[in-house]
Amino acid sequence: MKAPAIKRNSSVKSEGGFTILEIVIALVIMMIVGLAAVGGFVFAIRYNSTASDRAASMAIAQSALETLRGLPFTDAGLAAATTATTVSDGAGRTYTLTTTITDTVVSGKTTLKQLVVKVAPVNANAMSTTTNGYYGSVMLFTERCNPKVGTNIH
Repeated sequence: MKAPAIKRNSSVKSEGGFTILEIVIALVIMMIVGLAAVGGFVFAIRYNSTASDRAASMAIAQSALETLRGLPFTDAGLAAATTATTVSDGAGRTYTLTTTITDTVVSGKTTLKQLVVKVAPVNANAMSTTTNGYYGSVMLFTERCNPKVGTNIH
């Protein structure tokens, strides 16, 4: 058997490849897809950051509310007032804790206390704010009734 002879006179036109125009078009398409992916990464980073703030805010709010629930109904710590304090979590982030206690008085007796605890991160960046506050903020609400028999009857 005789091996086929290789033509030495082969033309360059028979070699396949990409032109500069095809490469530029492919790069533009890849750039558009890449920019869309970057937008997704920015959203994910912001969402994870605010989720962390929300989780810490919820823990602080629940702790404050449980402390208020543990006080006797007539305790001075449950006096009708609004207080604001700054607290921090274990990671060093600071939060504003606002507690509002409102009394409902019927026939001269305090029969019901409404407890509202709001926690919002301090120094939240512009990406984390909305018209209603911060993405990481939390508000908890509860009511306490006077435990003495007959005080809630009108």
